[in-house]
Amino acid sequence: MSDRRQQWKIALSLAALVTVSAGIGAVLGHRIARQQIDARNDPENWNDYVSREFERLIRPSPEQRPKVKSHLDNAVRQLQAIRIETVQRSTNVIWRLVADVERELTPEQRKAFEALKPQPSDLNLDVLNVTPADAPKP
Repeated sequence: MSDRRQQWKIALSLAALVTVSAGIGAVLGHRIARQQIDARNDPENWNDYVSREFERLIRPSPEQRPKVKSHLDNAVRQLQAIRIETVQRSTNVIWRLVADVERELTPEQRKAFEALKPQPSDLNLDVLNVTPADAPKP
């Protein structure tokens, strides 16, 4: 009987260890993935990453470096503008959808719909780590 009880204790201890390890691994993995996604989505990092990779793979001459950097800077500014415009246009589509759907609902349904509606703070440029081009620089 004592052996049986000891086997159960060992099995439960191992199961607990596996569960805790999996939980910690999931939390750490999520955190690391989130940091990588945030870094990749930060426009400030776009130019740095491309510059490092270009330098590593192409090895431009000293005369080519400033010219290539100028092209990269210009492209990043254009990509940022496209990204901002896309988010603004997408946000407009979402708000039009919300307004169209609300017009179709009864007062009771509208109350329930309030829980589903995005909040204005959910749909802004802050999530992209960018500011509009015409905004003052900090």
